[in-house]
Amino acid sequence: MVVFKTREGCQMPEGGLESGNATANGLKAENFRFWSARASPFSGAAPMASLSASILSGLGRPGAKGGREEPHTGYEFPPEYCYLRTKQCPSLAGLGVRSKKIIVKDINVYALGIYVDVPAAKSALSSFKKKSEEELAKDQGFYDAVVSAASVEKTLRLVISSRLVDRKKFLEALEERLAPRLKQAGEPGVMDEFRRQFDGVHFERGLEIAFTCPDNKKLVTNIGGQQKGTIASGALCSSLFDIYLGSDPVSKDAKDTFGRSLAASFKQ
Repeated sequence: MVVFKTREGCQMPEGGLESGNATANGLKAENFRFWSARASPFSGAAPMASLSASILSGLGRPGAKGGREEPHTGYEFPPEYCYLRTKQCPSLAGLGVRSKKIIVKDINVYALGIYVDVPAAKSALSSFKKKSEEELAKDQGFYDAVVSAASVEKTLRLVISSRLVDRKKFLEALEERLAPRLKQAGEPGVMDEFRRQFDGVHFERGLEIAFTCPDNKKLVTNIGGQQKGTIASGALCSSLFDIYLGSDPVSKDAKDTFGRSLAASFKQ
């Protein structure tokens, strides 16, 4: 079994942020509270997942550490991802892979998990509760409402799965989607801030990148377990999540599983 234990301070699995850096960024260590997915021999505990076992069962197969495995890459995603939370932690609701055709072969670029504060989503999107699970999963308005809801904390957790991916290629792919949206929102300069967060980052298989929008007013970026920056831009938050939950998602599997999981939670 896996026990998810809280750790105080600006600390994520496999690394953390020095307290001096936290202060420099205007962030205080005591404001952070993360869940750490560390294996534990304590057999009496169960994974503290917000979604029910029936919902999680649709997200890949159970992993060795209590999370769910993305089927194409085998990377495991914990059932919860917490940032600045003292109560409910956002739950894993979508799981998929970003693939790209290189010459004649499809390459799995990165595995992807989408996390959402389910109780907050159910409250903010109460007008959708009358629809069936099938109707919700097919309703683009449902996804758009999640993306735009300021009260719903959301996280995109990516795990690099190909050695062919480097910083330049990764950022170019995101910029292709983000730049037009940010320009339309009147915030083209935000793209430069976004890129700077990746300065000096070495890309390799297994590298974790997490983007969190706690309130749709700022984007918090963690790379390799270290917080790299906070960008105050509602347009960046909505634009980034629209890449994965919009009408033309980069990972259809991630969007589909997210829609079905969140729709199912509305009926509980």
